[in-house]
Amino acid sequence: MNRKFYKLLVLLTALLPFTLNAQMDTLLFEGFQGNWEERTIEFYDDVVYGNDSIWINLDADGAPNAQNDFQSWYISLDFGSPDTIPPADSNFVAASVSWMEDPSVQNYNWMILPPLQLVDGQATLSWKSAPFQGPRYMDGYTVVASTEEVDPFFGTYTDTLFQAAQMLTPLPDGAYDIDGGALEVDSFLWSPGYIHADGFTIMEYFDWDGSSDAYDPLLEPHTISLADYAGQTVYIAFLHDSFDDNIISVDDILVRGNLVGSAEEADEARLRWVTYPNPVDNYLNVLFRLEQAAVPLLELYDMNGRLMLQARAESRRAGEQHLDLDLRRLPAGTYNLVLDIEGQKHTRKVVKR
Repeated sequence: MNRKFYKLLVLLTALLPFTLNAQMDTLLFEGFQGNWEERTIEFYDDVVYGNDSIWINLDADGAPNAQNDFQSWYISLDFGSPDTIPPADSNFVAASVSWMEDPSVQNYNWMILPPLQLVDGQATLSWKSAPFQGPRYMDGYTVVASTEEVDPFFGTYTDTLFQAAQMLTPLPDGAYDIDGGALEVDSFLWSPGYIHADGFTIMEYFDWDGSSDAYDPLLEPHTISLADYAGQTVYIAFLHDSFDDNIISVDDILVRGNLVGSAEEADEARLRWVTYPNPVDNYLNVLFRLEQAAVPLLELYDMNGRLMLQARAESRRAGEQHLDLDLRRLPAGTYNLVLDIEGQKHTRKVVKR
């Protein structure tokens, strides 16, 4: 088989002219630039794992891969880093290989976060990911969660939080021909889930030199709500479960929430407000839920309290809502996003890159 080989928050705060909700805390952050491997165990141990700094890095399939000696998650140079960047200035990621010596063996590599105690419904999980290539032999992965500890050899996570699609065999005709389908996502077979860069339509998250028969994916941000786990301890894991593809990378895993429950906890839990991606390059997606019909208003302020953008939606019925803001014309920096629902204001920090 022909695959491409690879080479080895601090957010500012300010006050607006009105009262803001409490800023959320960083409950966990891992950028894989330091000593992550020293804080992992390669087996399931419910005593050691209870430490809030210990991760589990588990190779559940136990089979060798065809590309290197790493059978579990390992630290790698970001696939998208230019070769000219000195190693000291480079971005590193957690990577996992699914190209197995025996192509009939499915890869199962678990990266399990430390347990997280969520006091309310405002917590979010953010991360970035990129497969090594696509669409041919493009890796997928799954983010799962449970409110009970799970030993992957004997138990099952109850909830799927996110699923990235993987390419499935057989390869279509023209899979190596740039004029015959190699770059046509719809010509390939896919497992259920999200295809990187929205099916390679968001150009910020992949490169192409104009002559290659595959795209070079770049790290793409994702954010999901953890509101369903309010008041509970949640166990979250990244499972690389691709079958005979190539490599996946994950970076900047961030969990934000409140260390102490607020008086507005119940309202925030019902609102289920999610903003992504954050940091954002172009368009910011805003998801929330209305308990009754209303006219929601989005406002974006800079750190000096100046109104930079405003988007007032038409009257919306009760239920799930989706609005977006075009931030392309704004300079990079930190902003306060305010969601105003009939005079009740909710605020989030947004970082424009």
